[in-house]
Amino acid sequence: MEDLFVKALPLLHKLKKHGWQAYFVGGAVRDTHMNRPVGDVDIATDAPPEEIESIFPKTIDVGKEHGTIIVLLSGESYEVTTFRSELEYEDYRRPSGVQFIKSLKEDLKRRDLTINAMAMDESGRLIDYFGGLSDIKEKVIQTVGDPAERFHEDALRMLRALRFMSQLEFTLSEKTKAAICENSHLLAHISTERKTAEFEKLLKGKAAGPALAAAADTGLYKELPGLDGKQDGVRSAGVFPFYKLEKRADIWAAFLSMMSIDDARSHAFLKAWKLPGKVIKQAVEVGSRINQKWDRLSMYEAGEETLLSACAIHMLKKAGQIDERRLAEIRQAYSELPIKSLKDLAVTGGDLLQMRNKPPGKWVSEDLKRIEHAVLMGELANQKKAIEEWLNECNQT
Repeated sequence: MEDLFVKALPLLHKLKKHGWQAYFVGGAVRDTHMNRPVGDVDIATDAPPEEIESIFPKTIDVGKEHGTIIVLLSGESYEVTTFRSELEYEDYRRPSGVQFIKSLKEDLKRRDLTINAMAMDESGRLIDYFGGLSDIKEKVIQTVGDPAERFHEDALRMLRALRFMSQLEFTLSEKTKAAICENSHLLAHISTERKTAEFEKLLKGKAAGPALAAAADTGLYKELPGLDGKQDGVRSAGVFPFYKLEKRADIWAAFLSMMSIDDARSHAFLKAWKLPGKVIKQAVEVGSRINQKWDRLSMYEAGEETLLSACAIHMLKKAGQIDERRLAEIRQAYSELPIKSLKDLAVTGGDLLQMRNKPPGKWVSEDLKRIEHAVLMGELANQKKAIEEWLNECNQT
């Protein structure tokens, strides 16, 4: 049993000591049986939320009405949720309410995918009512029970299925794929924010290509911001290894480039995904320079971060991998620029006013721009005296 589970065992023991059932559930159980790094350890129990709060001295109510309490134990936090069945779903998004129950099987039955519907007891024994372990061995993604029913309950599950395809490098079962084809239009009921979160995870998976192809095949792409009518683009974007990029803005910059979204439309396209303004600004800036031919001036105008991001994406587009040696050379070339910004100049606007003995005006910014360019291009030393002499010569001329 993984150390993370061992550390959480006292929580299970304490619940059982008080007469309640308690099991490890969800992604942690899936990942430990796939030899993947285990993240958060979640626990399911038949103890009502009020009982969980009374048993443990340190708890946080994060959704008592839905049965979820955070328990703080030995410096760690654990999400503990009461077994529940869900009442009728509203708007293909959320249940109208939940009903607390006593059956682990019924609790697991409401989950989305078989691989996410397994549990583990305190001895490490796997409880797998719906064939999740078999699907892990077969590397297949399919829903618990009838896929159409699962997707009508929460339409986001269709995009989650594709996200897990990408992350786990699994394939979609034919039955699940057919149900997505029939119900893809339901994704229109899901908020953009929820779709964006799942889509970003999809792009960062190693099998983003097959997942994007599935989005194109099933029609699910039509319900994603700005992608309706771009089926071929969605499919071809899958050849890019997005997982090799770390920054959120870089991933979106690469997606812009692969989708051939031009500079004029890129801001509106990313805004439709409801991304933060800072991410949009960075992605648009990087995206506009991916095919840039670099010289001193363009490197200076881009700045180091944008320069390196654009070059890395360009390398990935061309060769599928980043040439670290070439990237180091580019970084070195940038470091050798005589200035990195206007602030690095040896003179300020105030200095120019003293040198020229003239009242302030547009000429100050114009002179600074001329000096900046001359210093950058190696035509002028970035020294106050040299700049003053150069200005005098220019003005005499």
